[in-house]
Amino acid sequence: MPRLTHELIARSVPPAPASPAAPLPDETRLRAEMQVFLHGRDPELGIWVFAYGALMWEYAEARPDIVAPARLPGLARRYTLRDVHDRGTPDRPGLTLGLESVPALACTGLLLHLPGPGVEERLWPVWKQEMGPGFYRPEWCEAVMHAGRTAGGAPVRALSFVARHDHPLFAGEMPVGQTADILARSRGPNGTAAAYLLDAAETLRRNGMRDALLESLEAELARRLDGPATSGAPARSAA
Repeated sequence: MPRLTHELIARSVPPAPASPAAPLPDETRLRAEMQVFLHGRDPELGIWVFAYGALMWEYAEARPDIVAPARLPGLARRYTLRDVHDRGTPDRPGLTLGLESVPALACTGLLLHLPGPGVEERLWPVWKQEMGPGFYRPEWCEAVMHAGRTAGGAPVRALSFVARHDHPLFAGEMPVGQTADILARSRGPNGTAAAYLLDAAETLRRNGMRDALLESLEAELARRLDGPATSGAPARSAA
């Protein structure tokens, strides 16, 4: 059975079509929205951020001292957002992850601790990255650290970035096969959607966690990319 690897992705995902550069975010507006969201919090205190996508490996690799494995009850990681400027293009949109309300499930991820004072400046790069595209809304959620990190797995109030269903790039949940078809051919200025998927799944495994959806998609992408039709478009399965 083929296995999804960065080497397989590099040689199999076709080049991205030429596309205009992504519009620059309105930083003045984004900073104002961040300050409104943080209004009333003691500026001397730090905050926790729940990471479930790219923030996981970006911070886990750069600052392993500020991360803690955790889960977010009532929410699930889903490919429900179209990506047209990061790992996709307007002509060949990809998909990226968002948090969706699923009461019976819990999303595994990493809690990032941003200490105070000066927490606004520490939060700003995270806020700009996540809120710049416009398809997330910030929410305070109750995350639970994995056993062994805190006594009894006490809940932690954390900032989470949840998918906006009213945004034009919201696509809704698709069948696994359709999602895999899109991810297998998506590439943009910041790389491939397949590499993003692999990085997310591997980061979770390194931290003692698993995600059934991500691992199902890993297998689907490996089958599509590890075939004779990898010189142009990726091979497709009947799934």
